[in-house]
Amino acid sequence: MDAEVRSTLPHIPVAKPVRVTRARDWSPTPLGPPRTWPVALRTLCDVIDGSAQPMFIVWGARRTLLYNQPYAAILADKHPAALGQDFLHVWPEIARDLTPLVERAYSGEAVQMDHITLVMHRNGVSEEAHFSFSYTPIRCEDGQVAGFFCACLETTEQVLAERKRQFVADRVRAALAIKTVGIIHWGPQFGLTEVNEAFLTMSGFSREEALGKTWQELTPDEFWPASKRAVEQVLTLGEAVPYEKQYYRKDGTRWWGLFAPRKVEDGTIEFVLDVTERKEAEGRLREREQRLQLILDSATDYAILTLDPERRVTSWSPGAARTFGYDAPEIIGESGDLLFTNEDRNAGVPAEEASTARRDGHAPDVRWHQRKDGSRVFVSGSNNVLRDPSGLEIGFLKVARDETERRRAEEEMRETEERYRLAAHATNDAIWDWNLATDHIRWNEAVKTLFGYQPEEVGPSGAWWKAKIHPDDRARVVVGITAAIKGKSDTWTAEYRFERQDGTYAEILDRGTVLRDRRGRAVRAVGAMHDLSSHKQAEAMLRQLNETLEHRVVQEVASRLKTEDALRQSQKLEAIGQLTGGVAHDFNNLLTVIRGAAQMLCRPTLAEERRQRYAEAISETADRAAKLTSQLLAFARRQALKPEVFNVGQQVDAIADMLRTVVGSRVELTTHTECEICYVEADPSQFETALVNMAVNARDAMDGNGRLGITVEPAKTIPGVRGHSAAEGEFVAVYVTDTGTGIPPEKLAQIFEPFFTTKEVGKGTGLGLSQVYGFAKQSGGEVGVDSTPGEGTTFKIYLPRVPAAVAKAALESAASDEARGHGHVLVVEDNEQVGQFSTQLLSELGFETTWAPNAEAALRFLEEHPNRYAAVFSDVVMPGMNGVELGKEIRRRLPDLPVVLTSGYSHVLAQEGSHGFELLHKPYAIEDLTRVLRSAIRQRAA
Repeated sequence: MDAEVRSTLPHIPVAKPVRVTRARDWSPTPLGPPRTWPVALRTLCDVIDGSAQPMFIVWGARRTLLYNQPYAAILADKHPAALGQDFLHVWPEIARDLTPLVERAYSGEAVQMDHITLVMHRNGVSEEAHFSFSYTPIRCEDGQVAGFFCACLETTEQVLAERKRQFVADRVRAALAIKTVGIIHWGPQFGLTEVNEAFLTMSGFSREEALGKTWQELTPDEFWPASKRAVEQVLTLGEAVPYEKQYYRKDGTRWWGLFAPRKVEDGTIEFVLDVTERKEAEGRLREREQRLQLILDSATDYAILTLDPERRVTSWSPGAARTFGYDAPEIIGESGDLLFTNEDRNAGVPAEEASTARRDGHAPDVRWHQRKDGSRVFVSGSNNVLRDPSGLEIGFLKVARDETERRRAEEEMRETEERYRLAAHATNDAIWDWNLATDHIRWNEAVKTLFGYQPEEVGPSGAWWKAKIHPDDRARVVVGITAAIKGKSDTWTAEYRFERQDGTYAEILDRGTVLRDRRGRAVRAVGAMHDLSSHKQAEAMLRQLNETLEHRVVQEVASRLKTEDALRQSQKLEAIGQLTGGVAHDFNNLLTVIRGAAQMLCRPTLAEERRQRYAEAISETADRAAKLTSQLLAFARRQALKPEVFNVGQQVDAIADMLRTVVGSRVELTTHTECEICYVEADPSQFETALVNMAVNARDAMDGNGRLGITVEPAKTIPGVRGHSAAEGEFVAVYVTDTGTGIPPEKLAQIFEPFFTTKEVGKGTGLGLSQVYGFAKQSGGEVGVDSTPGEGTTFKIYLPRVPAAVAKAALESAASDEARGHGHVLVVEDNEQVGQFSTQLLSELGFETTWAPNAEAALRFLEEHPNRYAAVFSDVVMPGMNGVELGKEIRRRLPDLPVVLTSGYSHVLAQEGSHGFELLHKPYAIEDLTRVLRSAIRQRAA
């Protein structure tokens, strides 16, 4: 029977079991009233009443039928009339099958039947049914067989399910017999469990060698991502978008295949097309590319259907529905001839295609077909005969792809080429068509008209054209058209000189267009060469006639350019003036204090107490000036920072009291700084300055009254700010949040600019946030801001995080840097006053000193006395060789001699760092100078 046979047996719900003895009035039956029944019969009735399994009793010479409620479901519409009737009369349609069995039971023989097949009439229809049952003879007190007892089980659903499974397996085996398409079966763990001969031919493995292999063993590493995507799609969607990849052959070589996997009940079936030849021979590309592109584009573009030997449709893929317009229920069981056009059906094409497939194993199917709505679709594919393992034909497998658009595009292309041919004949320009794959150029007849070349004199390749370009123009022209072909532009234009047949040169305007395939690869270039010779001659004459006018125009243009240059210079000066004005304002205030205090110190009658106060004012004002220059350099990212490893949370806690003093008692300051891994390598002084600047900015935004919070925590990402993309990594984030007035959105882009401030005159320099910005950027981090007008602002500083183990090691090393000792220091300073001051200062600190006015003199001193000096103390910015270059040269000559650099500013240090040399910032404290030199000398001694 057909694998789709289903039992029509209905489900009969049983509300309340009814005892057999009470199921009907038994008096009219051969058995009589139940009270007169034999003990054996009544006992068996009790047994079947209490059983959930279908059971019945056949009793007496008239074969009276008694049964329980579960057996009523098997009787279907024969119940309840069957109760008390002759058993063989209840089942007349199978009486012939049952009579011998009944007779055997009445003769005293126990009968056992397994999976017997019966055609039974139930619910108005005849249907195939399957049972397993046993007939057990029942004897009365006299030993005679009075009837038999039956326990039965209907196995129809199990038999039909097994039959369907076998049917599917037969179809899979038939598919594996295809000779042109490799078909492989993957188990649940994606190991090969079955392959056809086509796949074995493709891969070179024997069946025993192939079975059990995984896709990882067969696939080169670079194709693993595509394979993993396919596996994921099969497991989640039931099928994967067909894709192209390489497989290993048995001998280690590779072959290309198109793979289309689909999940089935016991694993995955994958269709494989060997497309290796298509990769190697363009002549065989078209047919295989159609199949490849079909699979690559989308599974729904891949129409797959099977037909039985009479060409009736037996299965229908989603791609077939999309291609032909029929849903599966509409077409399955119908003739596949419906898909052919009326003309082809009348011409007998469907039968001819099937005949070819039977003879050759497959038949091409490249033609127009008809959709459900009557429209036409052009498909390209093949029809393959399906056979079972014994070679018996079981149907056909048709694989096709909708290529209607391509077919119509080809027709349009033919029309376009025809128009191009007619246009080429009509124009006076030399038209060229360059096949970039073959390097073949076709020319129209104008190449003879314009340049005098006969057809046989024109070379077929691009080399001939390039050779005819004037030598002075050739490189420029070839570079231009090569750039267009490689994708920098789809159009190309050039003016150059082209050699005529007589050896003269024509002035040429050449315009071309590059044509690309769907992957963007240049395949053709088409263009036209226009002869500009007469035009160029006319231009030369025109230039002579307008020479005077041109001279005047040049003068006018030069005058305008000069004016524009003056305007730009004025704008530059205005910008510089704005910057220097801000700096000058702050420095003049500082210099006023220093100058006044210095003049007062010159008075001989000044009291010692007041003299000390004026000296301290000079020192404090100098520190403020140094801080101002440090802020300017930090914003410009020109400050040579002195990075140290420190814990950000601990650094915030250390200056929390100072911050509370800065913001005032009406501002509630809270900190969240518990972070054991929040170590960074940065300039701690600049970090503290940045915190103070943000705190002051917050205080002013809150008018001295509000809440200020500082939070320190690790971060994995720096969000995108100011047009920069987000960055992934290990960072420490510092959030400074206030409850102030907020910043208007239109001013957020300006807040980090130097001297930009929204405060009143005299209330701020505009350099605070500039310093924050410069410190963050130069420390390898970033600064951002979120603000809501009326609610408050959060400034966010992100700094690269140092691993805790590295940070602790650095801190332990720094803590042990206590050295003592003296030595001879070579001071290198180009400024004589600074050099003399430095040598005197070092002498008072206990060091011997020698002053060198430049790097060359220092190297000469070292060459004369290489063992005299304990350290070199050099300025960075000097004429000729700078301090960094001097340090590198000393390191090369005397690797053990320490070099300490000092500078107030150096673009070299700002851009490149200190190159491993100890760095002391100007202006420096005496204690810092002593510490750095002693540390360097101690390390050398160690």
